[in-house]
Amino acid sequence: MKENIDLFTNLLEKKYGVWNRNKALFGTTPYGKVASDLSISSSQFSKLLYGTATEGMYERTLNNINRLIERQSIEKAYEETQLVINKSKTAYRKRIYFFSILFLGIGLITSYLFDFNHFAFKLSDYEKHPLKSYFYPESSMFFDSPFIYNNAISENCPCSGFEGKWKLSESFKLPLPGMKKPGLYYQAKSADMIIRCSNLFDSYIDKGHGMMGYEHLKSEIWIDTKQEPLVPQYFNPSSKVFTESFKQLNFESDPRFKKIADLAAFNVNMFKIHGDSITRNAELTGRLAIDVNKKLAKKYNIDIGYIVKNVLGDLIKASCKTTFNPFCNPNDLSEGISKISFDCVYTINEENLGLNEGYPYTKSYLFKDQVFSDYLPCECEDN
Repeated sequence: MKENIDLFTNLLEKKYGVWNRNKALFGTTPYGKVASDLSISSSQFSKLLYGTATEGMYERTLNNINRLIERQSIEKAYEETQLVINKSKTAYRKRIYFFSILFLGIGLITSYLFDFNHFAFKLSDYEKHPLKSYFYPESSMFFDSPFIYNNAISENCPCSGFEGKWKLSESFKLPLPGMKKPGLYYQAKSADMIIRCSNLFDSYIDKGHGMMGYEHLKSEIWIDTKQEPLVPQYFNPSSKVFTESFKQLNFESDPRFKKIADLAAFNVNMFKIHGDSITRNAELTGRLAIDVNKKLAKKYNIDIGYIVKNVLGDLIKASCKTTFNPFCNPNDLSEGISKISFDCVYTINEENLGLNEGYPYTKSYLFKDQVFSDYLPCECEDN
C-alpha cells in the first residue's frame, strides 16, 4: 500500500509541484482542485492520499494523472513552438500572410468549382492513416524513423516486438443514449493503429514496457427507424450482457436501419506491458462527423453535434480491464495471426443517461505489419 501512496504523491508532485502537507497543497494547487482535475471526489482523494483506497482506485487514478502529465507535455511543446513562430522575422511573416491569402483564394475558387457533395465524399473516403508519412514515408533518404533502431532492440524488450501496424480485428456496436427514445447505435467499422515503443513513461514504467498507439478509427451512427426498445430484446439489465439477437443485428442488410453519419476519429493509446498482462488507456485527439443525413437526423430529432461531443466524446473514457498478454515472449508474435483483446465498459460520466452501469464491449487488435520480425533477444518476464 505504501508503494501506491508513494507513486500517487510522486506523480502529483511531478504534475503540480512539491507536496505541502501543512497547507494541503501540491505546488500552489489545493487538494480540491487536484481532485476535480482527476474527476474524483474529495473523499476519494483523501483515501488515495492516506492509503485507504482500493488497488483499482489507485490504478485508475494513476492512469488519469499520467494522461494529465502527457497532455501537459504536449501543450508545453505546442506553446514553445508557437513562441518560436511568433519571434520570426517580419519579412517571413509577411511572406506567410501572402501565401496564406493566396491559398485561401485558391481554396475559395476550388470550393466554387466543386460542389459540396463531392467534397463531403472525399472526406468520407479518407482511407490513409493521418500519420502514415511520418512512419512509412515513400522515400527514406531524408527520414528519421520513430521506430526503435536495430542497435537498441534488446534494451527495449519486449515492446520492440510489438512495433508496427495493427488493425481493428472485429467490428463492434453499442447503443447510444442522448435522445429520449431508443434506437440510436454506434458501430466501429475499422481502425488503423501504429504502435511504437515510447520513453515518455520511463519515470514510472521500466524501459521497453511502455508503448504509444496512434489510432485512426472509422465508425458510423445508425438509427432504428422502428425505434424498438433495447430491453429486453437486445440487452439483459440483470446480467449486463447483450442478447444473441443484438449480436446478430446487421445494420447494412436490415432495411429498418438507416445510417445517419460516418465518423472519423483519432485516438492516442498508451499501453503498458507487465509480463503476461497488458493495460490500455486512450485519449481522443479529435472526432469528425461527415456525410451527415440531416433530413433523417431532423426527422428523429437527433442532435448529431451533441452526440459527437457529449455522448461519443466519453467513449474514449471507457473503462477497460487489464488483459492477458499471450505474447509475453515477443518472438511469439506473428503478422496476420496475433491478436490482443480488451474487455471494456462504456459509461457516460455520472449521469449515465440510462446506461445502467454501462454497456460491455470488446475491442480487439490484429497485428498487420511487424517492423522487426527477425529473432528478438527477449525472454518472457514475470509480473
